[in-house]
Amino acid sequence: MRLEAKNMRECTMIRLAVCAVASVAFSASGAELTHRWSFNGDWSDSAGGAEAVKCGTYASLYGNRVHLGYNGAHGQGYINLGTNIIDTAAATIEIWARHDGVKKWSRVFDYGADDTHYFYVGWSFGTTLASERVEFYNSANGAKTYQDNTMGSNPNGYEIGRDYYIAITLQRQSESSTFMRWQRRDATTGELLGSGSMTAANGVHTFTDPVLYLGHSQYTADNDALAAYDEVRLWSGVLTDAQLAASAAEGPDATIATDAGVPRFVAPESGGSQSSATVRPSLPNGGFRLMTYNVQYCYDEVNTIIPDRTAARILAENPDFCCINEVRDTEAHPEATILAKLTGMHKTFCGNLILSKEAPLSKEEVFLKMSDQGYGDRYCLICEFTNFCVAVTHLDTTKSGGDGAVVQASNAVAIATIRDAFTKYTKPVFLCGDWNTRPYWVNMDRFNEFLEILSPTNGNARTYHGHNATGGYILDYISVDKVHKDDFLVQSSYVVEDIVTSDHNPVIAEMYCRPASFDLGWVDESFLSVGRTGTWEPSLAWSGSTWKAELGGDSMFTPNTSSGGNRVTMDVTATFDAIPLEYAAPSNTAQAAIWLGTNGSFQVWTKAGNGELGTYPPSEASAEGGSMRGGKGWVDVEADGVTPQTGVDYTFRFVFDYAAKTYGVEVQTGLTGFTRLREKNPVNPVNPVRTFPLATIGSALSGVRFTGDGVFTSLLGEWENALPGFRILIR
Repeated sequence: MRLEAKNMRECTMIRLAVCAVASVAFSASGAELTHRWSFNGDWSDSAGGAEAVKCGTYASLYGNRVHLGYNGAHGQGYINLGTNIIDTAAATIEIWARHDGVKKWSRVFDYGADDTHYFYVGWSFGTTLASERVEFYNSANGAKTYQDNTMGSNPNGYEIGRDYYIAITLQRQSESSTFMRWQRRDATTGELLGSGSMTAANGVHTFTDPVLYLGHSQYTADNDALAAYDEVRLWSGVLTDAQLAASAAEGPDATIATDAGVPRFVAPESGGSQSSATVRPSLPNGGFRLMTYNVQYCYDEVNTIIPDRTAARILAENPDFCCINEVRDTEAHPEATILAKLTGMHKTFCGNLILSKEAPLSKEEVFLKMSDQGYGDRYCLICEFTNFCVAVTHLDTTKSGGDGAVVQASNAVAIATIRDAFTKYTKPVFLCGDWNTRPYWVNMDRFNEFLEILSPTNGNARTYHGHNATGGYILDYISVDKVHKDDFLVQSSYVVEDIVTSDHNPVIAEMYCRPASFDLGWVDESFLSVGRTGTWEPSLAWSGSTWKAELGGDSMFTPNTSSGGNRVTMDVTATFDAIPLEYAAPSNTAQAAIWLGTNGSFQVWTKAGNGELGTYPPSEASAEGGSMRGGKGWVDVEADGVTPQTGVDYTFRFVFDYAAKTYGVEVQTGLTGFTRLREKNPVNPVNPVRTFPLATIGSALSGVRFTGDGVFTSLLGEWENALPGFRILIR
């Protein structure tokens, strides 16, 4: 207690000295901006020169905020903004802040001299998240004045992980009374969420040397807050409701000016104060990124909880699925909830956390055992998604480490439990997490019996480093069940070196679902019930190592289901190794074909379903030059700036319009955009043919044929149905 009191006195003495600095004020409508702390990487006061003082260990600057909190004990982490710093005649306090966890009677702010002279706005009523309090107490009055649950409804309290704007105005009515008003708004929209007011006998002007604290109480039994503060402003004078609403809408870091004596707030051009980072691009053509990460409860170097820093690392890596260890989701420690909000991903939690861009279809919580180190229960969390399942676990560790320890034997039982749990799934299952097992330990042999490890297991890789620049070893893994190991192509797997954000490094695998010949086909408007149908003749054999399919002679795709009238788009990438001979038409159902001709042209197949060359509808005939020419069912076509040649990757985009019974073809090479193919040497040079007749036999089936020796480098084009924005990948 003596040490705590000494620290508080030292903080106060520093504040008294700092407050002697001359202030710079903005005069506006009877109010002056006297102090402004933006916490943009420092503790400075841009308006009044009164630098904020960090008190205790657990307070850190990150992402243009000051973050408070570890275990919440009194005096362990808070901010001292100054003594006698609020105008006692008329004042306005503006705060942008986020509640990151429920701590007993924790404060948004507290302005007072001791535990009998104070005014505060609280984050929570005791440890009740759905309730909050605003309170004034001067022992000379003999009674406390307070209001509960005035900041809004559903819930009444401060939602975890949500940014709020909180404004308080104080106006002395006489030497014996002060009128206090407050309001809470959404920090993103400026929407008013709740407000309240009360008249307090006497007021803050009766306090002797009161100190303004962020996240700290005058009562030693109360906890310091677990919260993040974006900006705090103090005004001499009372801002109107309209001015407060304008300030809230423009947000922290706004430019403040005066216009005819009225404050004017202009939001920064960046649109916010959050830090930016380089983001890995999403994988093209249906690829996905799987990440596993032990985040060490989002602690920084001094054990302040900063979920923003962890979220920034996750967002920078841009995973589609992120498996997280050492994370909690209680009201007192809601890191999982905050990470989900900061990343915008779906949250699934049970001992471990899975963040996913896709909403899970179901989840299973497999209980493993109690931790031998007192870290709580151990689970394997399994989420089912559309194409596969993702599971995460965190096995136990020993204080001394080493193979053959009691905990390692206990982990062996957990591994067997996980293996049994996987047997019920017919979909592929990825297992990720901190297994607390090194690649050469015996428990890895147990994992290897039913899992294929996809992440690095040798070389210079290290997933655990303990915040050290050198040393460490592999404890974290990404794997897939061996039954489905050939269903995926791992494009790359790697460890991201980051010794700051956690004591573990993120581990990432970038993958594609490897297509099979039977899985390539047509998607129509009934995709929800029918899915992909169709066959390739001959069947395409895909290389497991290069993920390519060899072309030889004709490769013909015939769908088994009609489009039902939808406009459908298909992108296919191919490389031609040789120019084939031109020869007769494919079957009647083949409608879109593409190959290289001997005369330096691309060629498309134009044969209608009745075995004759098609003609355009009347509307097309006048615009495109009438009926098609030729006698073999194909037409030479060209595109501006594209010279057909072998050994080049071409992406062909077929657009089938079943209403008009036509189709068109576009071609793309390298990084250039798509170019529409048109008739070469047209009959009507002004309007060369750009669309071709579509077969009308049966249910308007249309096939796609590729001719010649070469390689399909991608069959991950997209079929697109008539619903705007909806696409399904062919894999």
